Amino acid sequence: MKRYPSQRQWELFRLYENCPPPLPPMTFTQLWEISYQELSNLTGASRSTVEHWFSSGESKREPAERFCRRLAEIHLLWSHTERIKPSLIQSWCRLGREL
Repeated sequence: MKRYPSQRQWELFRLYENCPPPLPPMTFTQLWEISYQELSNLTGASRSTVEHWFSSGESKREPAERFCRRLAEIHLLWSHTERIKPSLIQSWCRLGREL
């Protein structure tokens, strides 16, 4: 049964709608010691694409905003591991299957 979002739900959305701010791969790797392959696995970008993010000259590519937002989400999860309950993540992951 459909329901209209509550005022509280709209307030939460307004807090979230421009978050997380993008976190560039270069900054992410200054915070976390991970390999290019692991960065590729985290973002869903190919290893070659990740290498281009860190290259210089003509082969350098800027990462798409979606990759930077993904890294910001991962940074949040990893930075607050003790405070985030696995059940919350499991609920989020089940969302698509429940619809």
